[in-house]
Amino acid sequence: QEDGSLVAWGFNNRGQSIIPFGLAGVTAISSGYYHNLALGSDGLVTAWGSNDFGEATVPANLDRAIAVAAGWRHSLALREDGTVAAWGLNSRGQTRVPAGLGDVVAISGGGEHSLALKDDGTVVAWGRNNRGQTRVPADLTGVIAISAGFDYSLALKDDGTVVGWGNDIGIP
Repeated sequence: QEDGSLVAWGFNNRGQSIIPFGLAGVTAISSGYYHNLALGSDGLVTAWGSNDFGEATVPANLDRAIAVAAGWRHSLALREDGTVAAWGLNSRGQTRVPAGLGDVVAISGGGEHSLALKDDGTVVAWGRNNRGQTRVPADLTGVIAISAGFDYSLALKDDGTVVGWGNDIGIP
């Protein structure tokens, strides 16, 4: 809503539809399997819902976030310095941020993989690759937006085209 407050509805078996008391000033949200992330105007991240794998346990040292992304059972935050924080289920390396990853401008969490868009228009992917979802096309450049599905990935290029890879993506 305009005042930064949230409204939630629907299935609530893991507390995912119960907004934490006093949560306000929200500038961005993201939903995972049974958990949610909210980014406050102060750069702090709030998480709620299922915490079976630590996906709703925000790291204590996480501040100055500018974006959040919830994967299936993991969570990501983009810091203002262009680095990425990740937590939650790491069974396939989805929270193991590649060493030296920086200059990130956008993030997305998929089923068991994660994506980062760098300021030079390139994409970095990590985590599960059973369907090719982290095998970024070698010649992919000029990317302005990304989105990770359960076992596939998408990139929007600056010329308006969409490139997909992973689970039998058939984008013309």
